Formats: sequence, C-alpha cells, structure tokens
Amino acid sequence: MKRFQVLMAGLAALLAAVLVQGQSPLDDEIRVVSQPYTPGAAATIRVQSNMVEVGVVVRDSHGKTVAGLKKEDFQVLDSGKPQAISFFTVEEEHPAPAAPAPLTLPAAPAPTVTPLPRYIGFYFDDNNMPTNDLTMARKAAEKFITSSMEEGDKAAVFTSSATVTQTFTTDKQKLIDAMEHVTSHLRKASYGAGSCPHIEPYQAWQITLIGDVHSPAFDLALAEAVQCNCIGPPDASCQAQQARLVQVQAGVVLSLADQFAMNTLGVLGDIIRYVGKMPGRRMLVMTTSGFFSMSEKVHKQQDKLIDDALHAGIRINTLDAKGLSADWLGGDPSEGPPIVLGGALQGYIDEVASDERDVSNDSMALLAEGTGGTFFHNSNDLGAGVRQMAARPDVSYNLGFSPVDLKADGAYHSLKVKLADNKGYSIEARPGYYAPTKAQLAPQERFDRLNKQVISTEELTGIRAGVETNSINLATGESALRVSVRVDIRSLPFKKENGRHVERLIFITALFDQNNKFLSGVEGVMDMNLKDGTLSMLESGGASASITLQAPPGNYRLRQVVQEAVTGRIAAFNTPVEIH
Repeated sequence: MKRFQVLMAGLAALLAAVLVQGQSPLDDEIRVVSQPYTPGAAATIRVQSNMVEVGVVVRDSHGKTVAGLKKEDFQVLDSGKPQAISFFTVEEEHPAPAAPAPLTLPAAPAPTVTPLPRYIGFYFDDNNMPTNDLTMARKAAEKFITSSMEEGDKAAVFTSSATVTQTFTTDKQKLIDAMEHVTSHLRKASYGAGSCPHIEPYQAWQITLIGDVHSPAFDLALAEAVQCNCIGPPDASCQAQQARLVQVQAGVVLSLADQFAMNTLGVLGDIIRYVGKMPGRRMLVMTTSGFFSMSEKVHKQQDKLIDDALHAGIRINTLDAKGLSADWLGGDPSEGPPIVLGGALQGYIDEVASDERDVSNDSMALLAEGTGGTFFHNSNDLGAGVRQMAARPDVSYNLGFSPVDLKADGAYHSLKVKLADNKGYSIEARPGYYAPTKAQLAPQERFDRLNKQVISTEELTGIRAGVETNSINLATGESALRVSVRVDIRSLPFKKENGRHVERLIFITALFDQNNKFLSGVEGVMDMNLKDGTLSMLESGGASASITLQAPPGNYRLRQVVQEAVTGRIAAFNTPVEIH
C-alpha cells in the first residue's frame, strides 16, 4: 500500500481537510500526481542518453532457453551497422545458489533491483474465431492463469466484440470468470455463407484485382454461380448475369473483409494505448483464427499499431487458433451442399481454401514480428503456445550499446541481434527502436540522472531538503513507514511566467533492505504555479510531501531523491529506518 500527498507548513490543516474531499483552494497553484516507482528494468528497450538497451532471449530447436552465453557471443546491428556492446547482464528467473564467497574485507554490496511487474493482456478476437477455435484458445489461456501466472503478474481480458472486458488484476478467479464469458461472435455469415457462389476474402481480392480478365478465382465463382442459379442448360444471358453477380459479390466481400479487419485492429489500438500506461513490462497475447489484411489501408493501420506498440514498449504475441485443422475436401459442409465441378476447377476449390488460411495468418505474423513477439502456429497444442508466449524465460540477456552520432530526430532504427556461432538457435529481440527527439532528450537525460541516483548511495545537496520517518500500523493491521519530505522553497530557482512562480519537484522515495535490494518505492510530482502571496507563505515553512510505504517489520535503508525541474538540481540522501 503506497500513498502520496502534499502538506505544507502553515497550511497543513487546511490541505489535510481539502485533500480528503479531493478538492483544494490551491488546485490552480499546486498539483500533485504519484505512481509506484521501480528502477528501470533492462528487459525493456529504451534510449538513455546515448545508451540503447535490448532484452534478448535465445532458444534452441526445442524451444528451450539457452544459458551460459557471454557478451562476445552476441553481435548487434543498428540499421545494418555493427555496434560495440558496452553493457551486458544476464537475468535468470531461477538462478542457481551462489558458491560461498571467500573471506575478504567488508565492502558495500552493489544495489540490485527486482524485475518490473508484468502486465499480460489476453486479446480474444472473438469476431474472427468460430466456437471450436475459441473454446480451445480460451482453455489454453485459463490453464496458464491457473498454473503458470506468477506472483506479482497482472493480467487482463479483452475481446474484439467488446462484449467482455476485465481490466488488469492479480485475482485469478476474476480472470477465469471473464474468460468463461468469451463466446464466438463470428462474422463469417456476413461474407454470404450459404449463398452461391460463396466467395471468401482472398478469392474476392483475386477477382477484384484481376478485373474482367478471367482467372481461376473468377472462373471458380462463375462455375458455382451458374450451377446454382441457372436452371437447365445455361444460356448466354444467364451466364452474363452470373458474371456480373460474381463481380458485385466479390466487391461486397472485399469491402466487408476490410471493415472487419479495421475493426479488429481498431480495438487492438485501444488496447495498446491502455496497456502502454501500465508501470511495468507489457505484453499482449492476441488469439485469433486470422483475418484478411491485403488492402493498403489495412497495411497502413498495421504499421501504425506496430509503431505504437514499439513506442509503448509492448510485445505483441499472436496465436493461430486454427491449429493444424485440415480443410474440408470440396468445401465446408456448414456452407451448404458441396459444389461438384469438373476438371481443374474441382482441385482449385481446395487450393483456394488453403490459400485463404495462409493469407489469414499474414496479419498475425506481421504484428508479432514487427514488435519482437512470437507467432505460434501450425500446432494444435495451444496450451504450449500460450505458455511459451506469456511465461517468463528462464534465462534472458540484456545488451547495451551507444550508437555513434545518434541524431535526435525521432527516426526509427532497425535492430538485428545475431550469434557469432548460431548453432541453429532462434533469437527473440525487439526489431528496432526510435531515436529521441530534441524535445524529449533534455527531460530524458535528467530522468536518467535521477534514476541513477536512486540506486546510488551518493549524498547530493543541490537543494535543501530533509526527511522525518515514523513506523505506523495501517488500518489493515499491516506495518508501514510514513515519510515526510520537506523542501526549503527558498532553495528553488522558480521561473516567472504570467505573473506566477513556476517550478516542478520530483520526489522518489525508495526502500532497500540490508542487502541493498530494492523493495518498493513511490514517485511523486508536485507542479507549483504560485501566486506571490502563496510563495511568501511557503517560504517560511517549506513544502512537504508525505509518503506511506508498506513493508514488514525490520531494518531498512531509506533512499530519498528530490529533483527540481528548472535547472535539474538534486538532493539525495540515505536514512536508516526501522519498521516495528
């Protein structure tokens, strides 16, 4: 349980009252927001000053993670140019016990950080999955939730029909209950199932693309239409009518296919925006039987979503719910009596069905490949697919390099991670990163400096600040630490804008155990836009941030970092604390 609120000497009683009500007479002068804080995790890709970090997972031909690799085993290409790896760490999910260290003079242990919490979004494309496919995919996801979801993981459930939504939670039963309500809303009937001729999207695309020139796709649809709709020996007039019918129906099918694909991708875009706000590692597991995505507007939408996911640090994994199901010879009986045609057209019926299935996979493969995710297909073991995509790898590697002459232009840089000796291994890594813009670079550099100070033990006195701590018990009976951070307003270099005194304070309060392992933290931001009278009142007592951190009884090191935004000066200090 973590709380953050602002208190000021001389105004404490007033603000304590109005904060409970959620309002303040100083709302236009002082605004405070907060969120949980965790030191940056190396498994995300980001640009920190001139450092680019990439999380990498290496698997053998059986899908098992490969351990024991060293920095010299890897090669990194940035837009095709080899890069010198200057940063390398190994992250093991279940590390082996370390051997006892030899007796040496005592030294300060290096700070370590726990991985960021994981946010796993399960997206069921129920508009493009028949009941059987969806049932198998849902059971695979439910099994992962019950048997493989780890402590601290949060998961959510989304559907393309928007009929079922469960926001992020650690409550497994809520997730299972939500998944039980996911049912098929297949829109295949809109393509004209049961009509004759029955035209699927890929066949419609071929017919529309070729135009009036006869193709196998057009000839097949025309032969079906004539057999169904021309009574007796077909005459030229009936055949001409059926030819027009095929062209019209192909256009309608293609238009609907585009609409359905854009709807599915539109929901995915909403999910990406939502998941991107989560303060941890983010991934999506999208389950679908596939959808048609050959048009230019669908391609553009997919490219945009891949860009959005990369910017948000989200890996999209896709699972083909069709598995290895075989096509019906002569067509799916649910679509009506099979059409019997002679010669090459009879064989082309099965070819069209196979092509339709393959093309429907293209969108899944593209979304996964473009975001560094996994496309699981050609297997009926959907449970293994979900485990492979959502489970933490036993071993992963974090590589960092500093690009030479990196321009602050926001341009996309493709990344390629290779092994010096591949041995048939596969590599999972993000396919690229975006360079920072000039506008982003200045605050990013300051945040990097701030983040480094949190895990440091260095004392800084760029601004005058101090803390008071108290061990308390929460209403739930849990032990906690209350921290009051006081900043001397007179040490801040306010800017004058529109007759107001403007400054921003960033507070990071972090708790470390006796082994210097990070336990928990809170980051708060106080924006001040003060009138002359308010500034005068605060100068006599300062501004305080009150933070509550829940932790079990014990002895800890409290690390407090405060940064002002006008010039970037920092106060940082350590305080030993005991929680009773």
